[in-house]
Amino acid sequence: MASMLAWTLARREHSCALIDADFVAGCLDLLLGVEREPGLRFSQVDAPLGRIEGDAMNHELMMWEGVRVLPYDPWSARQPDWWEVQAAIRALAETNDVVIVDAGQGGLIETVPDLRSGMQVIAAELSVMGLARAKSHRSRLDSWGCEAPHIVGVEPRGAPRGRGHVGIGEAQDYLTATVVGPVKPSVNLCGDVLEGLGIRSVTKGSRKAVSLLADLVEQAIRPVSGASCKDR
Repeated sequence: MASMLAWTLARREHSCALIDADFVAGCLDLLLGVEREPGLRFSQVDAPLGRIEGDAMNHELMMWEGVRVLPYDPWSARQPDWWEVQAAIRALAETNDVVIVDAGQGGLIETVPDLRSGMQVIAAELSVMGLARAKSHRSRLDSWGCEAPHIVGVEPRGAPRGRGHVGIGEAQDYLTATVVGPVKPSVNLCGDVLEGLGIRSVTKGSRKAVSLLADLVEQAIRPVSGASCKDR
């Protein structure tokens, strides 16, 4: 979802950087099919005194569909410290309209001030378990002083027809919040990713939800440039 959001914003002529801060699952370059492209990885980020020069970092990143990408390589033994994550976000925010951060399960948000202060997006699976997790995470964000998150409903993969799926209306009632979506699973997209071809477009079943999410990002950055956005 983070990648499709970045793809959409780039086509709306916004300069966009995509940061992989999922230090458990990571591998955004593999997901996008650009793992062989030269460019900086998170394990190589060096932030002396917690500062990185924005233009220099921008030029070191690989490009995917007009988006600058900073992936994480989980096979590296080195996991970035919180101040290096913050330094990377601030550096890229200096030189891009939007910085989208895939924060994985979201635990990193507690320790990185710039992640707490930015726009929050929760990708919530439209299942009983998925919505319970989303509700719990929203409570954590609130306890960390974050703004109310935008929630995007994602239909569960592999669910039997007519079972295990919660509708948008039910999700909104349970979460007492607006839920954008749904984002629908795509067999073709899954196949492309598994074969290393990456994400080549926003799939038809996700287009409306991703477009609405991009509208929300544009509303958030309209007053100022160089804003940052977090995605989970």
